[in-house]
Amino acid sequence: MKTKRILVLSLVLILLIPFTVWAQEQTQTTQKNPIEKIIELIVENNPTLQSQRDLIKEIEEMPAPGSGFIDIEALESVTETETGGIQTPLLSMTQLEDIRDAMLARKEMLEKARQTYESLKKSLLTELLTNLAELSKLENKKKSLSQLESFLGSRAESLTQQVKAGLQQPATLYDLTERIMNTSMEIENTIEETKTLKLQTAITIGGNKWKELLVMLDEYKIIL
Repeated sequence: MKTKRILVLSLVLILLIPFTVWAQEQTQTTQKNPIEKIIELIVENNPTLQSQRDLIKEIEEMPAPGSGFIDIEALESVTETETGGIQTPLLSMTQLEDIRDAMLARKEMLEKARQTYESLKKSLLTELLTNLAELSKLENKKKSLSQLESFLGSRAESLTQQVKAGLQQPATLYDLTERIMNTSMEIENTIEETKTLKLQTAITIGGNKWKELLVMLDEYKIIL
């Protein structure tokens, strides 16, 4: 009996393992990269885009001109010369044409609102990608300066020993020390510039989620 239970449990595990592996693979394939997450947050929470989406929704929910009086679908599908054949016992030809014009105006308004939305989104994402590229440059600059600072520090240690031994003039060490200080200051300035750009980006385009966006921008540094 005990052997039978072990066999049953083993069979269950064998059946579950492929499913578990498949589930992990599915999770990995559907997982979004950091930039995709940043873009998604901005598109969903940017106030300008939200406002434009609200406008589009408002236009879409507006009652169609002539609704309840005429066959809207039929009116949309005919030309001006064909409108006389539509059954509109309560409307004159002039009223019918006015309704048709209003329908076309509504359609154009909706199309324009959608185009404006896409243009705004493109502009925001262009600004985002430009700032991300600048952040990459600043991060690379900081890395290069840090490497230079480390090299100069090692050089200063060696030079200090040479000065003590009388092999080099103290002025040489002073010049190197000044260069190290300037490099260190430049690193600090680069760090501050990076922080400022991240904060500016988050507040400008992140909407109410700017703090969350700021955290994501800090995490983005890891993948540069």
